[in-house]
Parts: sequence; C-alpha cells; structure tokens
Amino acid sequence: MENRRRRNDAAYFLIILTYVLAVVSHPSLISLIFLPVMILHAFTIDLILPKVLSRKIGAKDIAILAVNTIPYIYFFTPLILIPALAFLLSIVLSYTKSKILPQLIGTVGISLLYLPLVQIFGGINIVDIGVYLVWSTYTLTEAIYVEYKLPYRQVSIKQLRVSWLTSLLINVISIIIFPLFVLPLIEPTIRFMKPGEKLKAASQIKELGKKGLKRTILVFSLLLAIILIHLLIF
Repeated sequence: MENRRRRNDAAYFLIILTYVLAVVSHPSLISLIFLPVMILHAFTIDLILPKVLSRKIGAKDIAILAVNTIPYIYFFTPLILIPALAFLLSIVLSYTKSKILPQLIGTVGISLLYLPLVQIFGGINIVDIGVYLVWSTYTLTEAIYVEYKLPYRQVSIKQLRVSWLTSLLINVISIIIFPLFVLPLIEPTIRFMKPGEKLKAASQIKELGKKGLKRTILVFSLLLAIILIHLLIF
C-alpha cells in the first residue's frame, strides 16, 4: 500500500509540472479551462493506475478513461495521439509478464502531454519542441533510474546508461534549437552515468523519492527559465 501511494504521488507531481510548463509556454484562457482537466487526469491516475498494474481494470475504469478523452475531442490535435498511444500501450503491457514497462510507459505518457497542451493553448514554436524532448526523455530515464535503484528490480546499470545516452543523442536536436538546453541535461547526465549502487533496503526508498523530487524540480526550473528567456528575447 505504501509503494502504491508513492507511485501515485509521483504521477500527480508530474502532471502538475507538465501542465505548468505548458501554461508558461503559452498562457491563455484555454490553459485555465484545462486546469479541471488536469485534476480529472490526476484523479483517474489515482484510481486506475494501481488496477492497470495489477491487471484488474474493469468496464467502469474504461468508462472513466473515456471521460478523460472528451476535452481532446473538442480541442483536437493529432499530437494528443502520442500520449494516448503511450497510455494504451501501458494498459496492454500490463497483461504481459513485464512489471516495469507498463510503469515506465505510463510515466512518460504524462510528460508527453506537454506538446499537445501547448498546441491547444496557443501553438507550437521551436523552443517548445526542445522542451518536449528534454522533459520527456528526462522523465523516462528518471523512472528507469528509480527502477534501477530499487533492490527488488532487475534493471541493470548498463540499461540505465544506454537509455540516457540515447536520450542525449535525441537531445542534440534540443541543443541545436537553443544552446541553453544543455543546462538541464548536466545533472541528469552525471547522475545517470554514475548512479551508484542499488539501495540496500526498502526503507531507503522514501529518501530516494525525496531526492528525486528535488532533482526533477531542478530540471523543471531550468526548462522554465529557458522558456521565459526565449519569450523575453523573441
């Protein structure tokens, strides 16, 4: 029960940060209208994610998920299909033997909401694409990092490093778009390439969560600063 609560808290946190990034990128009346939608998403994750991971999702849960899609039918953008497919894949993979992939893909699905929200709020500029790439690759690798650190997960240091190196290759695009994007990549690069040993006991997980929260806020803050700098310059 304790692990479930922590996992859902992380999802709530990621939804809030993703929404704030999108609002700051393109503040508008529509962005305020979408605040209740984000609350709905958070409620849905709190209710349904544990059921998805335990393969106990039912017809009522499917109906609640369907309600979450209604705003995107009205404010449709093809980009919303990216996180939608991620969430669908997370559900499908929950019926396989993998315990990690549904969690990872579901997590990155939340951060993948950023660009569709930006499009809905006022249109996409080139820096938004850079934010999207850094934010989504960071949140995915951060989730892999947590899985690596857990003593009961079979995630290797090699898998973690390869994941982040792949992310860095992708984020060359972000740096070309706006060189300041190198800044939010520095701390994760150091940490993911030298993650240290796995935790020795489950009692250390709470401290891992606190440190992860601070580090994610750091990356978020640097992305926020880049958005504001770009708005001021251009």
